[in-house]
Amino acid sequence: MLDHYKKISQELTSCIGELAAISNSRGDKKVEENLREIREKLEGNRFHLVVLGQFKRGKSTFINSLLGDKVLPTAVVPLTSIVTLLKYGEEEGIEVLFNDGKRITISRKQLPEYVTEKGNPANHKNVKHVEVSYPSGYLKDGVFIIDTPGVGSTFENNTEMTYNYLPRVDAALFLLAVDPPISQSEIAFLADVKDHVEKIFFVQNKIDYMDDAECKESMAFSMEVIEKALDADSITIYPLSAKLALEAKQSKDKKLLGKSRLPEFDTVLGDFLLREKGKTVLRSALNHTRKLLSDEEFAIQLELRAIATPLEDLEQKIHLFQEKMEVVKQDREDNVYYFQGEISRLIDILDRDLDRLKKNEIPKLMKELEATGERHRHKSVSEFVKLMEAALNEGVVRTFDEWIVREEERLNQEYARISSRFSNRTNEIIDAIVTASMELFDLKLDRFAAEESINRNSQLYYLVGDPPRFFDLEGAFDFFSQKILPRNFSQSMVLRDLQKKIPDKVDQNSGRVRWDFMDRINKSFLKFRWDLNLTIDATQEGIEKAIDKAMELKKASAAEVEKATKLITGQDEQLKLVKVELQALEDAIQAL
Repeated sequence: MLDHYKKISQELTSCIGELAAISNSRGDKKVEENLREIREKLEGNRFHLVVLGQFKRGKSTFINSLLGDKVLPTAVVPLTSIVTLLKYGEEEGIEVLFNDGKRITISRKQLPEYVTEKGNPANHKNVKHVEVSYPSGYLKDGVFIIDTPGVGSTFENNTEMTYNYLPRVDAALFLLAVDPPISQSEIAFLADVKDHVEKIFFVQNKIDYMDDAECKESMAFSMEVIEKALDADSITIYPLSAKLALEAKQSKDKKLLGKSRLPEFDTVLGDFLLREKGKTVLRSALNHTRKLLSDEEFAIQLELRAIATPLEDLEQKIHLFQEKMEVVKQDREDNVYYFQGEISRLIDILDRDLDRLKKNEIPKLMKELEATGERHRHKSVSEFVKLMEAALNEGVVRTFDEWIVREEERLNQEYARISSRFSNRTNEIIDAIVTASMELFDLKLDRFAAEESINRNSQLYYLVGDPPRFFDLEGAFDFFSQKILPRNFSQSMVLRDLQKKIPDKVDQNSGRVRWDFMDRINKSFLKFRWDLNLTIDATQEGIEKAIDKAMELKKASAAEVEKATKLITGQDEQLKLVKVELQALEDAIQAL
């Protein structure tokens, strides 16, 4: 399915290895380190393809049909309760990851004990997620297929788990069914999904349940509803039967596989993974590699020019370069200082927004709770307590869920603006270093500029982690269930007591949210600053090494100088060959 992509990826990995070998022979450790990072990202790139939908749409069966094996448990009752990640492995292996950091290895037979509502009700085993390694072509090249609990079932924790996973989605497979067609709860869920996912594939499962005419009617209805919900001119729905596809793959029945219509969708999915995901990954790795090759090429030309410069002139040029580097050093320190100031300002925005949240939402929650109490005055005290506790819990969680989505977008926009500013400043510092050396040694070498010379990370996506989790209310009213006090009096006391708790609950969860956002912002800042410094260091170190080598050779004999010059010229020839290979790969990627 991805043979062409894999061929280009392997050839690019080989080019990166060749360039790393040249950098290693020259002792350019920073360039070599950058190349290693590019190679690791290329080889280990993760792409989250998440299967979403309402409960009982056949998500687990659909994934099994892709794999051609009953890896995930399926049943008549709503089943999946834990997010399950499927990744490539030469052999099948299953690991359970717990929220406390513990990991255990289990067998396929044990899997239902951890990922199903029956085996792990309300996630009382405290499972974070399950990772399944499996030797499937779908899972190669960093593609992760992820099974999520169905939304809209009677198990609220399942719906919450699926919503919590949305920020980590790269592309989604949204499963519908022919009977019943799309529901109101699915439309509401889809409205939330579209804010997190750029690419959504719509799959209408269970076409074997109806005849062709009924399937077309059901699909037309779903298409019209989805287009209206997404405000889209046209969408495509891919009909198939996961059940028939799985049976066909297991029995190697090609006719039945064709009847399932999975091969049609398989072609579409494979094309997307190659053209959209694969092309982006390859282009990014190629451009960063060409940038580093250009740096090495520049360093070699600089070294050769410095060797040919008379000693007195070379010493003068080195002195001028060092003076320029002192100015660059100050610019670099100023850059970090201002960057830290902007990050502090970003945290101030977060704090002000949290204060505004508390000021605006606490009175609303008070009124909502009061209105809920009025609606349930006829209930017994014990029922009243449960309903009021649930209402407060739901109100607090809803308030923060809605606010976090808005705040995430606001802070991401601010962070993108800050990081863009300082990546541009860093590139100006790099240009100053290169320009200084080019002017001093009269070099006219064309330099390659990558689309992004550093990773700006305009989203905090790779640092998202698990969203904040909220405390459940304490069972503070057990004594009322004994009916010691009159019902109206007891209910009033319950309402007052719960209303007193609202500020504490909001404040409590504000602290959790603040810590989560601050942790992500600070980690983003540290990673981003590291990338900036690594890029500057690689450029400066390459130039300084070239000059230092030339100075050393000035002290050597004519024979040694000739030998060194021949070696450097050979390295330059090797770079030219790699450069040609990279150009051919660029053409191949462009043709995808």
